[in-house]
Amino acid sequence: MRALTGTIQSYDAPSTPEIARRVGLPAEEIVRFDGNTSPQALPSTRAEALTEELGRIHTYPHGGYPELERAIASYAGVAPENVVLGAGADDLILLLTRSFASPGDTVAIANDPTYPMFPISVWVAGAAVGDDDPVLTVCCCPNNPIGELGELPCARPLVVDEAYFEYFGATAADLIDDDLIVIRTFSKAFGLAGARVGYALAGRDAAAELNKRQHPAPLSTLSAALALAGLAAPPDVTPILEERERMRQRLRELGLEPRESHANFLYVPVDDPQAEYDRLLQHGLAVRPVRGGIRITIRTQQDDDRLLQALA
Repeated sequence: MRALTGTIQSYDAPSTPEIARRVGLPAEEIVRFDGNTSPQALPSTRAEALTEELGRIHTYPHGGYPELERAIASYAGVAPENVVLGAGADDLILLLTRSFASPGDTVAIANDPTYPMFPISVWVAGAAVGDDDPVLTVCCCPNNPIGELGELPCARPLVVDEAYFEYFGATAADLIDDDLIVIRTFSKAFGLAGARVGYALAGRDAAAELNKRQHPAPLSTLSAALALAGLAAPPDVTPILEERERMRQRLRELGLEPRESHANFLYVPVDDPQAEYDRLLQHGLAVRPVRGGIRITIRTQQDDDRLLQALA
């Protein structure tokens, strides 16, 4: 087995029962503001899709997922041949990094701070993060954990992570070619984080090469059915956007300075992010401590008001 060189900070995401155990509270009293997932209940059509697919669960997904690829292509405004499926965006980030980078290569990460899976994927590939003659450049738009927008780098090859596309609407999908690839996920607006479904949009030749390197059946048939049902009735994110702006105003009233966001979360600068995380966790409220602040997922008004009370 190839040795992993160097060190990197692991991605810490304890389970809800583990958080409850740490703080001595019942698991049902823990509210997760740290995952940027949807608080909205899934429509009944998702359960119906699962029930129907369970009747075929004893079979493999022979022939791939052509129906899902066509549905994604229609949703994204591309051809099915431009679609690459993966078990969540993380799977595709790893796939793209190992497809472009080899041990000793350099990968540029445009945003800082940014999503931790980018440097982790570079590390796993045996490459290094840096700007010196990179074989690949990656960026988030909108960026996580800040939520801001920025101009796309001119560098190529370029991977654009659009995990929060549904909350903003602008996309680089119309620019895809063999050197510009877009990644999206069903984990955020579609509310399917546990199903682990993501997709990449790329030029036909690049998509074909990526599919050669991808597992022949990266999704369970249940996950594919859930994603297909989600595309049949895409989510309305308006309530989340309205709640985000309400939360931003309320946080300002508390004397905090939340940044403008184009996603389903707010970045709030604080003096000691880890201390604030620990303090809020004692109230059963799990936020995400990041460099220079905390990141707060927008949830329901009831959940958000509980957090506001703890921050007051």
